[in-house]
Amino acid sequence: MDWKSIAGPLARAGATTLGTIIGGPLGNAVGGVVGRAAAEVLGVEPTPEAVADQIARDPDDAAARLNELETARADEWAALQAEGLKLMQQLAAQESSEGWLSWGWRPALSWLIAAIILQTFIIAPWMQALFTVNVAVPYDNVIGISAIWLTIYGGGHTAKAIFGKGLGS
Repeated sequence: MDWKSIAGPLARAGATTLGTIIGGPLGNAVGGVVGRAAAEVLGVEPTPEAVADQIARDPDDAAARLNELETARADEWAALQAEGLKLMQQLAAQESSEGWLSWGWRPALSWLIAAIILQTFIIAPWMQALFTVNVAVPYDNVIGISAIWLTIYGGGHTAKAIFGKGLGS
């Protein structure tokens, strides 16, 4: 169990500021500071399990003590929240500054596959029936192209979900 896992119990106990800080982008980076402070105030070992157990064991007492902690160190918690917001803004700015090519190739290829399917299964039969012109892509090519794209796109997302976001964007 890590410190980020007690964000929910802290928020449910009324310590929404502490829960937001631990559950936010700074999460585990500041979780030890916030968690140790919560553990000290609750009179338990400085572990996420002990803090969560104490909150569950006596929620009213925990809420009162955590509220006092939030009030006593409000400036410190506000500074941590501000740092978290600043980090989120930096990450958003970095993601949006990469340009359309870094994010646009996947939707563009998905639309291309959709167009090939539309052309082959909808437009081509009409063109054949009305003008006796065959503009269809062979079915095995459509299936092959679609299968390759689904493997790259869907498989990549599945690999990221299993192995983490370090595999690419």
